[in-house]
Amino acid sequence: MAGNNREHPYFTFLSSMKLGLLLLLLLGVLASLGSFLPQGQPAGFYRAYYGELPGRLIVLLSLDHLYRSWWFITLGAILAVNILTCSLRRVKKAPGRRGWGSIILHLSILVILAGAVISGVMGRHTYVEIGVGDSLDLAGRGFPGQVLTVKDFKIEYYENLQPRQYISSVSLKTADGQEIEQDIWVNRPLKFKGLKIYQTSYGWLARGQAVIDGKVVPFDLASGRGLDIDPGKNLKLMFFFIPDFDEQGGSLHSRSPLPNNPRLAVVLFQDHQVTARQVLAEKETKTVDGYPVTFSGYRYYTGLEIKKDPGVGIIYTGFILLLLGFALRYLVPDKHVPERAPHDS
Repeated sequence: MAGNNREHPYFTFLSSMKLGLLLLLLLGVLASLGSFLPQGQPAGFYRAYYGELPGRLIVLLSLDHLYRSWWFITLGAILAVNILTCSLRRVKKAPGRRGWGSIILHLSILVILAGAVISGVMGRHTYVEIGVGDSLDLAGRGFPGQVLTVKDFKIEYYENLQPRQYISSVSLKTADGQEIEQDIWVNRPLKFKGLKIYQTSYGWLARGQAVIDGKVVPFDLASGRGLDIDPGKNLKLMFFFIPDFDEQGGSLHSRSPLPNNPRLAVVLFQDHQVTARQVLAEKETKTVDGYPVTFSGYRYYTGLEIKKDPGVGIIYTGFILLLLGFALRYLVPDKHVPERAPHDS
């Protein structure tokens, strides 16, 4: 009879606590590495940033998409089997509230791990900057069938002209033909079938054109960005929008955040040194060291963070189970376990 109660060696190995701790440690180290290395970049990015050989190793070992790599998922699956087999052993040996609490604690780790894997494999996240009146097809950002339009943007100010709230009026068209319109602001995202769009930032876009080597080059750029004229000579035109220009002081700092006296400062850089500068009023054209630039207009852009993470709900469920298991295991007295007599303590 005793021989029939022996556990199979594979079952004993898979239910080993040492194996579980080793797998948890290994997955923790790998997850930390994945947070250190940028994920999902082209292969050339890693070779350029980390060097030829390290970059090739990163791609070869799938560290560029670590959470979706077959070996990371396999280690997670082995840990899941380890937790399940540990739980089965405890079902046999530890009835009662504390025993069930221990089992739930083990299973909660499995649920959290499953949610993390689902987040790593299926989660999507991107940041976009969209000008007022513009639309963006989100298919190229990992959200197929979604088209986002910014219809309006406004800022509410305190009396001292510090921003109190900034609000984007957006429209989201979905693959099934639905259109959702909503005003979103900080802590009030648009939510639709697991997709969330958060208001995170804003700024100004400057529109116009520059004549470079006889060619008209239109621009519609965020303030602080520019056009490369001659990369070989590190020659670049930079554009800085000034909402409220100080005519008398001539400073490029705005007197207020309101567009009371809008100007566009155009700066020519060579080797990170300023070689020429002009300040343009709207509809005005000036030459910046031989390059004619026209300032046509301005508008706001809004910075939006877009997320879809089907694993978050599963992770939250796992934490609830973790708290329940902890309470049953350590806080709730087990009525099935008799108290020991004083002489046994």
